[in-house]
Amino acid sequence: MSHGLMTFQKEDAGDVFIGGVSVKSLVAQYQTPLYVIDEATVRQQCRLYTQVSEWIDQSLILYASKANNNVGLLNVVADEGLGVDVVSGGELYTALKSRVKRDQIYFHGNNKSKVELDLAIENDTRIVVDHMQELALIQQLALEKKRQVYVMLRVKPEIQVHTHQHIQTGQAESKFGIEREELIPAVKQIQADPYLTFLGIHSHIGSQILESTPYEKLVDVMVEYLIDIRKQVGCEVTELNFGGGFGIAYLQGDEGFDVTGSLKVLLARFKVACQKIDYPIPKVLFEPGRSIVGSAGVTLYQVGAVKRIPDVKTFLFVDGGMADNPRRIMYQAEYEFDLVQMGDLSSDKESYSIAGKFCETGDILAENVALPKAAIGDIVVVYATGAYNYSMSSTYNRCCRPAMVMVNEGKSFPLIRRETYEHLIQHDVIEESS
Repeated sequence: MSHGLMTFQKEDAGDVFIGGVSVKSLVAQYQTPLYVIDEATVRQQCRLYTQVSEWIDQSLILYASKANNNVGLLNVVADEGLGVDVVSGGELYTALKSRVKRDQIYFHGNNKSKVELDLAIENDTRIVVDHMQELALIQQLALEKKRQVYVMLRVKPEIQVHTHQHIQTGQAESKFGIEREELIPAVKQIQADPYLTFLGIHSHIGSQILESTPYEKLVDVMVEYLIDIRKQVGCEVTELNFGGGFGIAYLQGDEGFDVTGSLKVLLARFKVACQKIDYPIPKVLFEPGRSIVGSAGVTLYQVGAVKRIPDVKTFLFVDGGMADNPRRIMYQAEYEFDLVQMGDLSSDKESYSIAGKFCETGDILAENVALPKAAIGDIVVVYATGAYNYSMSSTYNRCCRPAMVMVNEGKSFPLIRRETYEHLIQHDVIEESS
């Protein structure tokens, strides 16, 4: 099993190689916990999406950087021709420091601050408007700065999807997007403003979606919006963003979203719908995040102790947990595991409850995992952790966030340095006693 990695190898001697680099050597050089990103897998996933240019005249793939955002990783996706979708001032600032083209940075979010909008406008990035109050603020700032601002409107397609309720985003009660009855007034308001340019509309229905049917419905809904805008405002959009949310396989036997097959069918459906209403086909945008980096990442831990409770369970304690991988406790996420033995090899298997080091009973990465007999110092490998692990990590219990490295063709290089105790207190205000 390759675990979705382009360069995965497992030796009979028990070591695991990713990007041609030994897990044992990575741990020796960078310590644990450690996030590892396989560059070849990231590039391959980017190319799966950029092939949509073969099926439609104008397209742009935006990497949804909330999945995993750092300058080095953004440089890789930029080199592959992708733009970036950001959802905060911090993500935007990071993108601005990377090789991503500024007019290919799209700023999302339901509560953008004035400071964040200032940064976006001053750097000529695109802004996806979430509600009418935000639109009014953008108009005010554009007027003050005498700057042209290119905007899209996020709409609610009101489509339910089969995924965790916390990552559904397109339903009627979602906090994201303008209400349907506000769309036409919003477009008219933009069209009347000399400092705003209306690009088109955006939607997003959720995350970790594995079937194409919801996206087929989305195509039909978005075409209805295009018809309404042309009929009531008299303009045609130049861009249409179908969002992302394409799922990956986390467990053996799972099937991820069929990127090539499904997007080819969806774009054909969209082109036919546009032809039926004699509508010029706009530039189409997609926003994959997890499906770009999820399978490209693994996390490495070291075993600190093996604790047996007779007739109950055996705990395998690792030196990370819920602070560097919160998806388990938040979404009941499941993963595949490997054990790289540092001492004598044993083929005997044992069932483990893999537990983190944090002061929470719920800090359990997995239950009933069958692994070779483990010992202190062995390396636990967790697959498909490239998305929403580092980006959702914390310093809970005042533990330092792990380092992140990228591997490729037998070499490794750091993307993010490991935090230190000094980093943990650098913003504390330490007053001298009187």
